Amino acid sequence: MRPDAALIAALEAARLHPLWDRYKRITPVQPRSRDESRLWRWADIEPFTARAAGEVPIEDVERRAIILAHPAFDGQTVTTSNLIGAFTVLEPADHAVPHRHTAAAIRFATRAEGAVTIVKGGRCEMRDGDLILTPPMCWHGQDNATDHRTVWFDAANMPLINSLDASFFEPGSREAGEFWQVDEGEERWWSAAGLVPAAAGAAASHSPKYRYPGEATRRLLDAVAPGPDGARTVRYVNPLTGGAVMSTLDCYATRLVRGTRTRARRVTHNAICLVVAGDGRSTVGEQTFEWARHDVFTVPHWTWASHESRGPEADLFVVTDRAVYERLDLFREELQ
Repeated sequence: MRPDAALIAALEAARLHPLWDRYKRITPVQPRSRDESRLWRWADIEPFTARAAGEVPIEDVERRAIILAHPAFDGQTVTTSNLIGAFTVLEPADHAVPHRHTAAAIRFATRAEGAVTIVKGGRCEMRDGDLILTPPMCWHGQDNATDHRTVWFDAANMPLINSLDASFFEPGSREAGEFWQVDEGEERWWSAAGLVPAAAGAAASHSPKYRYPGEATRRLLDAVAPGPDGARTVRYVNPLTGGAVMSTLDCYATRLVRGTRTRARRVTHNAICLVVAGDGRSTVGEQTFEWARHDVFTVPHWTWASHESRGPEADLFVVTDRAVYERLDLFREELQ
C-alpha cells in the first residue's frame, strides 16, 4: 500500500482530489479521440431516405432527417466529436417548418435541385454543390416546390452546444405563410466575388452571405494550385472578415487528382467529409477504405489522414469545428 493511501481516501471522502495522484489523467500527453474514422455509404442510406419520404409525413415532424450515428458515442446522436451529419428528404410540396436554434448548421445540395432554404428572410435556391448556411438563431425553413424528391446533406454542431449546455430552440409556425413569400433579399449583395456593399457595417460573428454557389466553387477548384498536402483546397469564408463562415463551423472544398496521394496530416479539430464527385480512397488512423459519390466519412481530431482519387479527380466537401479550436488557441497541425 502506498504511504499516502489513507490521505487520498480522506481527501476523496471530503470531495477533494490530490493533484499528485491525478495529474496524468487531467493533463494527457496528447489528444485521444473517442471515435475512429467511420464511413457511411450512400448506397446504404438511400433506401432509408425513400422509406422516410413515404412513411413520415412532414406535417408530423420538425425535420425529416436521417442522422449518421457513430457507435463510439454509446447511442448518442453524434457523428464525430462536436458534430453531426445527416441527410434531409423533402417530397414535392413539402414545407419544413421554420425554426431557429443556438447550434450552427449548414446544408450542402446533393440531390436538392429545385429545393429552397429560407434564411433570415432571404430565399436561397439550392442547386448542385451549393452550400447554404443557417447561422445560430437565424430563422430558417425549407421548401420543395418541384415535382420530384429532393435530398441534401446537413451538418451541425449540436453535440458541442449540448455538451456546453447552451442550447436554445425556438419553433416557428406551420401557418406562417408570409415566411415563404420572400425573394433573395440581401443575399444579392454578396453575389459578386471581391465586392461588398460600402454600407455593410461591422463584421458579424457569421457570414452575411448564406448561399455559396457550387458553380463558383468548382471554378475555383479548377484554378487553384495544390497546397502543401498535395490537394487543391478552397475555404468558404465570411466576405467581411476573410475568416470562417461561422464562429463555430469552418467549411472547405477539396479536389484530389489521380496519381497524387495527399501527405498524411493530423489536426486538433474534427471533420466530416462528403464525397461530392468521383471516387477515391482514404487512410484515417489504422483504417483504409474506399468511397464514392455521396458517401460520408469522418476524420476524428488528432488522427493521421491521407486521401487519393481513384479516377481522374474527386471532390470532397469538408465541414469542421476548426473555428472553435482557433478561437480557443487550441489549433495544432502536423504533416508527415
